[in-house]
Amino acid sequence: MAQEPAPEIDVSQLADELKARADRERAAGGYPDDLSGFTLPKPNEAPSITEGFDLRAGEPRVRFRPELGFSTKPVVGPVLTLSKRSILRLLRYVFDDLARQTDAAIGRVEAALAVEIATRERLERELERKTRELEAEIRLLREKAETDDR
Repeated sequence: MAQEPAPEIDVSQLADELKARADRERAAGGYPDDLSGFTLPKPNEAPSITEGFDLRAGEPRVRFRPELGFSTKPVVGPVLTLSKRSILRLLRYVFDDLARQTDAAIGRVEAALAVEIATRERLERELERKTRELEAEIRLLREKAETDDR
């Protein structure tokens, strides 16, 4: 089977589309004009979706544990343990690399989720603020209509 070549990406077109999207968002009130009041959190200070879990900082969430390659079977246990340990020695670097890649992928997913959660919370606050503004405007219009009817 022949693999299809990856489609080429026109970087300048992509940049133009992103700029146009950002301009539309800014025009819709999505981005304030003055960003001087915002501070960006350092990556290690970003909100974690694992709060409440006992994860030690800096320790990988996934790791290869060859020490668990043993058997407790009564008669064949030592032979099985020797076989498992021999195979694990041969595959140690492969499994360790796989564990590191998995841990890195989990870290990227956590970071993306943290950004998504922060964005959704910001949009929710914005929506609540706009709802309050519209409710106040409706109240004023109703009051004005009542005074005009009198």
